[in-house]
Amino acid sequence: MTVQTQPALRRRQEWSSYLYILPMLAIVVFFWIIPILISVVLSFTQYNALSSPSFNGLENYRALFEDRIFRQSLVNTLIYVVTVVPGQTILAFLTASWIDRKGKNPATQFVRWAMFIPSLASVSVVGIVCRILLNSPTSPLNTLFSLFGVDPSLLLGNEATAFPTLIVIEILIGSGYYMVIYLAALLDIPRSYYEAARIDGANQFQIFWKITFPLMRPMTLLVILLGSISAFQNFDLVYTMTGGGPGRATTMTAMVYLYLYSFKYSKIGFAMAIGNVLILVIALLTIVQRRLASRKDNVLY
Repeated sequence: MTVQTQPALRRRQEWSSYLYILPMLAIVVFFWIIPILISVVLSFTQYNALSSPSFNGLENYRALFEDRIFRQSLVNTLIYVVTVVPGQTILAFLTASWIDRKGKNPATQFVRWAMFIPSLASVSVVGIVCRILLNSPTSPLNTLFSLFGVDPSLLLGNEATAFPTLIVIEILIGSGYYMVIYLAALLDIPRSYYEAARIDGANQFQIFWKITFPLMRPMTLLVILLGSISAFQNFDLVYTMTGGGPGRATTMTAMVYLYLYSFKYSKIGFAMAIGNVLILVIALLTIVQRRLASRKDNVLY
């Protein structure tokens, strides 16, 4: 009799275990899956704030890829990603490695907090402050430059310097968060690896290249994935600093473009098509990262 009731008991235990994930599952369904499905449906309609949705097939997607401003915003977004993500990753990794190597002292503590604190601030506030500092002839920064005989420069008002300025600021304010991730991973590496390498006569570069770097590969892939998703979704810094300008689309990113069509032009169906393209790109990035992360890494030394 006991043997016969075991499968039934096991099934009851399995079903009861699913009850624990129901709250999170409900959140995922109502705040992630359903909005995506609604977005997909609305992207095939002509829909604005003053009219009901009417089906128009692939017209939004056709118009989207024929729109020069969208193509420019997509190029700007890709440039933003391929410059910001490596910049943040390299700066965070090198800083974390330096802090880990030097240990706890006033210099490393200062660098740690100086890099991490900007990542705690509201990005919109950072963008407004940077705009005041960089885009006014009477700003404190330009006033300082004038003391050394340098003419005031509106970095955000110049088409040649606006986008590079955005990229540099994004790297500086975002790298502190990834530095903390790297630092936690570095502290998790057994010190015995380093001690054995030093006993065998390995120099600092060999220790870094053959021990630290391979063991940091999974964490680096995670940082690249998180950084890429964040860069693709970047809106608040770009919008508060430049609004997509100067000019018509010098710093226009896909998220700013989506915002304008959603809330300024009220073309909801068209905006949903933009959002779906971005979701597809981010999903592809996630798949690539998962495949790369599945490979095993070992100490080479």
